[in-house]
Amino acid sequence: MQYAVLFVFHFVSFIMTGASTFLSKYYGDIGMSPGQIGLLTSVPTLVSLAFMPLIGTWTDRVAHKKYLLAALMACMAAMCFAVGRFRTFFPLIFLVCVYQVFSMSSRPISNTISLEYTDRIHRPYGPVRLLGTVGYQVGALLVGWLLRDSLKGLYPFMGWSVVAALAVAFFLPNIEGHQHASKQKVPMRRLFADRHIATLYVLIFLASITTQFYMAFYSKYMGDIGFTNSQISVITLFSVMAELPFLMFADRIAPKLTVWQWLLVGYVCNGIRWLGLAFARSMWLIVLFQIPGVTVLACFEFFTALYLNHRAAPEQSGLAQMMLSLTIFGAGNIVGSMIGGQIAEFVPTGTIFAFNGVMLLVLAAAQLPVTIRMMREERAEGRSYL
Repeated sequence: MQYAVLFVFHFVSFIMTGASTFLSKYYGDIGMSPGQIGLLTSVPTLVSLAFMPLIGTWTDRVAHKKYLLAALMACMAAMCFAVGRFRTFFPLIFLVCVYQVFSMSSRPISNTISLEYTDRIHRPYGPVRLLGTVGYQVGALLVGWLLRDSLKGLYPFMGWSVVAALAVAFFLPNIEGHQHASKQKVPMRRLFADRHIATLYVLIFLASITTQFYMAFYSKYMGDIGFTNSQISVITLFSVMAELPFLMFADRIAPKLTVWQWLLVGYVCNGIRWLGLAFARSMWLIVLFQIPGVTVLACFEFFTALYLNHRAAPEQSGLAQMMLSLTIFGAGNIVGSMIGGQIAEFVPTGTIFAFNGVMLLVLAAAQLPVTIRMMREERAEGRSYL
């Protein structure tokens, strides 16, 4: 029964995530400049960085992780309804900062609950996450359909989506924080004492810079080159279709390569993807170049989450997932959105996509020696972490 609840929760909670792909276009529609859009998508993340390690530590110390998750989601919903009432920059960025603290912390907690529970009952995590992708698609399609004429109702729509997910959260499995069970407090620095984990975070950060620039400016860029809200929804739908078959078999695909090799695959595929988006203007050609986007989920999120779930000490499983989310959606977002937004004031977005593509391909070549060394050391340990 609780395994089924995981499916429902991921589906409902990711509807809000799918809707959020329209945020940059929403900000543009209410009069924000590219620089202001960059600040609205990055400064709140910067504020979140101060709180996420603390909330990650709480995750490992609470008696029931789902109640901490529910509290965060209740605050998220309240902020969504508040943000939707404002159209000027300063009150908007303040409220979005508060919202983002709760939003960025909730996802890794739900991932921790799902990973630990599926590991405990020996069931695959991939199909659970698959329902998240379906929810993402539904969210994007609903926004494109319901708000096709105006995005003014975007934040209230997101708020009601979070309320629905909050209702399901109370039925999630009871996963106890390992530090609560052992009555021992493990210092945060111990997580980073593992050189492999520290290196993984660095490589994920470098890859995430380009992805977060894309997330911040994707919908606005599509609008700038002539696509309507409905067309953007269709592009988004087809863009994530490849995630569905992947997630169905992801738990079996993961051990085919090491996490270090999967990172290389992600670097190369997304380098090609950004170069394609920089020059494509046909809707279906853009969809074609979006297909390698499955590697963002696979190589930078899914496989790394599995790796950390087995590599990190159980007492720091929540913190490990929180730091992964912080690296991808926090530090990567700050550089990709904030700096990218300032550059986009003077440089065409398509040109930035092309630069990002070249940069990722160069980084892939530079990462090869690191990949070889890490694989050699883990073979010597005699253990696979995927």
